[in-house]
Amino acid sequence: MFRIEKNLVDIDYEMYAEEGKHLKEMLYDLVDFDATAEKRRIQEKLLNNDMNLCLLEIMRDSLIALRDYPKNGQLYYRLLKYRYFEAGNTNEDVMLMLDDMPSTTYYRNRKKAIRLYATMLWAFTRPEKIQNKMEEINWKKSGSKVAVN
Repeated sequence: MFRIEKNLVDIDYEMYAEEGKHLKEMLYDLVDFDATAEKRRIQEKLLNNDMNLCLLEIMRDSLIALRDYPKNGQLYYRLLKYRYFEAGNTNEDVMLMLDDMPSTTYYRNRKKAIRLYATMLWAFTRPEKIQNKMEEINWKKSGSKVAVN
């Protein structure tokens, strides 16, 4: 997930460095020559891409909020990050060795971590939070705030 986002951001930076335009602007320039229906289809894909980036950022923000949770936050963060969010997805045997804990404790803590992460996601996915995150993404891309429909 995060690899895809990183690749898109890298491509955007390269395009801006070489052409002086962000990836989204370049794509809009490409669709200007095509029919309205095709343009609308590509714009919808771009909007979906922005929504996917927004959701990835919400997932990352939720994971960071989990890390900062007062009771066992660091442990829960490690359990979820290395198991589900890192490239290579560390398997459970390696996780048990890394944290040096019995398997029953590992599974109990993982279950608590998943529940707490779900709560954090729920808090971060309120409609106004998503709207703010979409505006933030558009602002980062264009340099100014753009209304999101």
